[in-house]
Amino acid sequence: MRRAPLGIGLLLVLALALAQGLGLELKPYLVKVVEGKEVYEENPLSVKPGDVLEWRLVAENRSQGYLRQVALVIPIPKETFYQEGSAKPLALNGSTIRPEFSFDGGKTFGFPPLKKRVQVVENGKEVEKEVEVKPEEYTHARWVIPEMAKGARVQVSLRTVVR
Repeated sequence: MRRAPLGIGLLLVLALALAQGLGLELKPYLVKVVEGKEVYEENPLSVKPGDVLEWRLVAENRSQGYLRQVALVIPIPKETFYQEGSAKPLALNGSTIRPEFSFDGGKTFGFPPLKKRVQVVENGKEVEKEVEVKPEEYTHARWVIPEMAKGARVQVSLRTVVR
């Protein structure tokens, strides 16, 4: 069984979040199927290729008022790849917040399908083409909450597969 450094760089304790009074907790759960039902092992000590991990990020507004434009980001460990369709929209205050994705280390985000420009050789000439980014190439997922009330608590999640 291979041990993967799952916790490295994954706990999002951002100075901005602390300054805003936003509590964040990110935990991995190993997803197993036992007798046809999914069961979850919190903070698994080891994983192997093909294992599915569910990453749950819980955010709580601990400030004395509303927080605006709260970005909840789950990084996708490089030892894993995103399981397409597993990051669900968040229903909050009558609205739906769709997850956005990044393939460049969290520098830019967008809604699928994401596009990137690549250099290819066609007929002996190098040309630039726009291609669709595969979900396996995603590096981060993000939900941006327009407004979060004092004491509000939300959870977002996604699944990854161990490489």
